[in-house]
Amino acid sequence: MHLPFLLLILFFSTTVLATPTPTLTIWSSHQNRDFLTVMTNKYKKSHDVNISIVQLDPSEIKAEILLSAQDGGLPDLVVIPSDFLGLHKMMNLSAIPDDWYTEKLSYKVRSTIKLDDKYWGIPLIQGNFLLLYYNKKYVAQPATDFNDIILAKKQFLAKKVMPIGWNYNDMYYFIPFLSAFNGWPIVNGEITLNTPAMIKALKYYRSLADQGIIDRNCDYRCAQADFIKGKSAYSINGDWAYHDLKTMLGNNLGVAVLPKVDGKIMHSMASTFVLAIPSNSLKSEENKQLVKQFVEFVQQPSNQQAVYEKTRLLPISMTYYRQLKAKAQGDNLVMFHQMALTKIMPSTLEMAISWQAIAIGFQRYQAGATAAYAAAHMQKMAQEQLKYLDNN
Repeated sequence: MHLPFLLLILFFSTTVLATPTPTLTIWSSHQNRDFLTVMTNKYKKSHDVNISIVQLDPSEIKAEILLSAQDGGLPDLVVIPSDFLGLHKMMNLSAIPDDWYTEKLSYKVRSTIKLDDKYWGIPLIQGNFLLLYYNKKYVAQPATDFNDIILAKKQFLAKKVMPIGWNYNDMYYFIPFLSAFNGWPIVNGEITLNTPAMIKALKYYRSLADQGIIDRNCDYRCAQADFIKGKSAYSINGDWAYHDLKTMLGNNLGVAVLPKVDGKIMHSMASTFVLAIPSNSLKSEENKQLVKQFVEFVQQPSNQQAVYEKTRLLPISMTYYRQLKAKAQGDNLVMFHQMALTKIMPSTLEMAISWQAIAIGFQRYQAGATAAYAAAHMQKMAQEQLKYLDNN
């Protein structure tokens, strides 16, 4: 009679004592999935923690976070471009304590995460910039100026190959053209879209499509697929795409810095990809310690090295970055050359607002409005939206 009772006590004791393995849920928008997988797999080997990664489309994650922030549906962590941090209030992100940063960061890297005298993200990688890729089957020496590509148009079309492709209607790809005319969306913290540089850049950008140098209707997936299939000779794409393109094209893949525009240098934007922390993640002390432990782990130089070796995405550790730069060759050297020509993308609310304003103004220009009207419309929309958000 006593044995079943004893077994029952042991069963309930075991049930009470057994604690479930904690889980961290992470949303990520980086195209290179290996980037986060490398870090999380290393983490799970030394920690009894489950990690659930939800991969979201880069074009959709901003809206997903903003909507989920309204109903408390955010995960423990989000991996996002640093320019999203300008929306930290609307995304309900938590400021990060200074002592959670274990690596020495350069001024440029630190500037991507600091707003309102607080830090809003843990940088994981830096770069996020554009490069000129080319197919060596069609190109012996890469173009150094867009005029080279324009002059080669006939020979490419004769082979039924488009000269170049990129995500034409994504304004991230437009910004380097704006920079070639000495324009920039944010100057001294102020929105500066209604400028002569913007008007010139819009006209030049559209002229490339009008001349048949690029297909204006080709989005990101289309442009990347066409380049991989050998349907375009050149492609402008990010450092994030290098690993995939190299895997698909092998020795036929060439990498170069962005071509000039009539002799004027194009400056791609650069930023960091960061680990941001929704406020809900820190409400319980248990979850706060779990998040802190993971945050400290991913900053370790050995983990940054593992990511670089797998993906060629640039580390945020100043020491490791300098080591890599000193011994870089071939494609890796091109990456560092292009990085040196970049300009940091502001992680401010003004920049976040400007993206939408530039996109709408560009659409108006495509639909037949003048470049001058489009530039003025961009500025007006951005200022109105900024005023609205400041008052709410």
